[in-house]
Amino acid sequence: MDEYIKIKDLPKDIRPQEKLIKYGSEFLTNAELLALIIRTGNSGKNKRNVVNLAQDIIDVAITNVSEELDNYYGLKFLATASVDDLKKVKGVGEAKAAMIIAAIELGRRVYRNTNVSKEQIISPDIFPNIVMDQMRFMQEEHFQIAILNTKKELESIEEITCGSIDKTIVEPRDVFKRALRKNAHSIVLLHNHPSGDPRPSKQDINITKRLVECGELIGIEVIDHIIIGDNKYISLLEEGYM
Repeated sequence: MDEYIKIKDLPKDIRPQEKLIKYGSEFLTNAELLALIIRTGNSGKNKRNVVNLAQDIIDVAITNVSEELDNYYGLKFLATASVDDLKKVKGVGEAKAAMIIAAIELGRRVYRNTNVSKEQIISPDIFPNIVMDQMRFMQEEHFQIAILNTKKELESIEEITCGSIDKTIVEPRDVFKRALRKNAHSIVLLHNHPSGDPRPSKQDINITKRLVECGELIGIEVIDHIIIGDNKYISLLEEGYM
């Protein structure tokens, strides 16, 4: 077990907060960044200062995903961890788990909002660049639509529904109710496959055709359906299904 040392007893230059202020966030380790979110360690029989506790969380994340000690895998787990997942680490209760999940969600939203700023859609590969880092880690199927204006510029990405690990139920009324509310000129359908394989199912193809038909009646063009896998995607338009 690591010797228990309080953060305030460490030299100022290696305390996470002071280190971030002096050098910038990019100079902090994953554990140090996480420590600044959860703020405190745990007391009792197995005392851990906040940095060591943060490292425990990352180590458990790595163990749950891969035996290979690679920070990428630990962060991949944290991207989809639930409160119950995080509470498996000794010293992490509901409050600390909620802090972590809130911070990850905030980062996800900042990234997403930064990447949907009036970008003109000229090819299908633009959407995977925008949503891949978020959707590839989702453990259930999420169905979203991208709202485009008359210039084919991206206005926003809207969540329509979330399903189980292998399917989600999509109703055309929910899709076009949101599209009409956002004054969409056209839309692109987006959903993920938690299995990592983006190949379309028969259900994917059928709902795409149904939504295209509904869009034609309403006057909102469905220009593509992108399925996101694990660092790969398929465009149903490019594959000839539309």
